[in-house]
Amino acid sequence: MDGEMFAQRTGASATTDLAMSLLAGIGSLDFQERLAQSLKQHVKVDAGLILLYRRGMAPKILFNDWCNDKGLSDIRNYLQGSYRLDPFYRLALDNGDDGLYRLNQIEPSLDRSQYYRDYYRHSGLHDEFNIFVSLGVDTKVAISLARRTSHEIFSGEDAEFLHMAAPLLSQAVLRHYRDLRPEALEDQGSLLQNALTQALRNFGRSVLTARECEVAQLILRGFSVKGAAARLGISPATVKLHRRNLYAKLDIASQTALFSLFIDAAASVSNTSEDPLITYLGRRTPLTGQLALN
Repeated sequence: MDGEMFAQRTGASATTDLAMSLLAGIGSLDFQERLAQSLKQHVKVDAGLILLYRRGMAPKILFNDWCNDKGLSDIRNYLQGSYRLDPFYRLALDNGDDGLYRLNQIEPSLDRSQYYRDYYRHSGLHDEFNIFVSLGVDTKVAISLARRTSHEIFSGEDAEFLHMAAPLLSQAVLRHYRDLRPEALEDQGSLLQNALTQALRNFGRSVLTARECEVAQLILRGFSVKGAAARLGISPATVKLHRRNLYAKLDIASQTALFSLFIDAAASVSNTSEDPLITYLGRRTPLTGQLALN
């Protein structure tokens, strides 16, 4: 297996693992902890935070694993006013689009900013990503992932994985905070993982052709068009054709929408031996995406 194929397989496996971990945590009281631990299985993070940003209010910390004395002191300083200078906070409430952002990209002159002088240089951090997820008007969840100056900055492979993971994280956060009432769930471990694996294997077979199902499953596992073509032994152009056709049949237009549809369908599955779309689409009018009225 050459290096490119190994990287594609590794990325696909990581994406599948992350999707299953996130889906397993939706609705649980320790959702934030599960989300953070799922990410840390694939990317080294020195300081992880999940914050709730609301216009006119100080951020609320939903999760913090930076719990040494230094970290807690810095968090207190941040909440007492430094957050107003935070480029991520400003971008989030200036209606920045949801998605993945890197600090040095949204604030190229960070080391000359007041935020750096008053707060960031004292934090011991030197590289940070945020993933924004909108919950409503003027309300966003921000997943912050940072590296200390004692460690190297995030690599290109780290950035690529986080870019791939961002839609999964967004859909998991939306479903947990907006669509579900969090409640204690028993940890079903391997039983749940097996059920999710089966849901992925069966996804779309009641609606799509066998080849379209294969393409959909590879997309959900993180394969690129080129990687899917190599895996299936067909041309990239043929993969794109199947992708266009399956998107049309599922009334979606993007990979993010496909992830969202899979997560929603897998969460509503009633029979692990059937296509999870059967139960999910049974509650919706065909091809419109609107809830049925009966």
